Amino acid sequence: MSTDGGYAPYCKVKGDWITKVPQGLSLWEAMAYGTAGYTAGIAVHRMEHNGLRPGKGPVIVNGATGGVGSIALAMLAKLGYHVVALTGKDSESDWLKKLGAKEIMLRQSLNLEKIKPLDKATWAGAVDNLGGPVLAWMASTMKDNGVIASIGLAASPQLNTWVMPFILRGASLLGINSGDSSNDIRDVVWNRMASDLKPPLLKEMARSIAFRDLPGVFDDFINAKVSRRVVVDLTD
Repeated sequence: MSTDGGYAPYCKVKGDWITKVPQGLSLWEAMAYGTAGYTAGIAVHRMEHNGLRPGKGPVIVNGATGGVGSIALAMLAKLGYHVVALTGKDSESDWLKKLGAKEIMLRQSLNLEKIKPLDKATWAGAVDNLGGPVLAWMASTMKDNGVIASIGLAASPQLNTWVMPFILRGASLLGINSGDSSNDIRDVVWNRMASDLKPPLLKEMARSIAFRDLPGVFDDFINAKVSRRVVVDLTD
């Protein structure tokens, strides 16, 4: 993020930028996670640190086919949570269920024009990759002491909501910033990503391409046509 060399076989960086790959995780798997997977890991870790447990109720993940969303979904499912995938892509429902989603909710089914200050208390936890009205709706539907991890702004960087979910239901809104996380958090989360958070289908969630094929996938990312992780093989 702060230096050149993202696609170089070798790169000279500051020593405290480097994290040792933990036991139980290959270099390929670490790159299959990438920044998105690490961000998802921080979100799950912090949500549990703030009291989220499987027995407290369902967890909803929006942007569920994206990099952060799909890995967060798979991590939560492995931990035993009842995960609801919120997506705009009905065609990906089978894949989301394979990753561990118990239910699929289509974003088109939400009425985001009439969000209530307090709606039916439904979710013990939520992972938000969109921001804007979807995050406001999530806040209004949290259960008592529910936890929301705010990660992305794919829909909007603005948030218009009410105070009531936070003071009447005790909901928490956690901002997730993977870029400036401390070394202590980094070590804890990467070790969890090599053990209890590691999705069973991590290898199916990513594919490898040669470095020379990299330009061909950029447009797919820009046009939201990518539903799997892409690992770039630099050996050639």
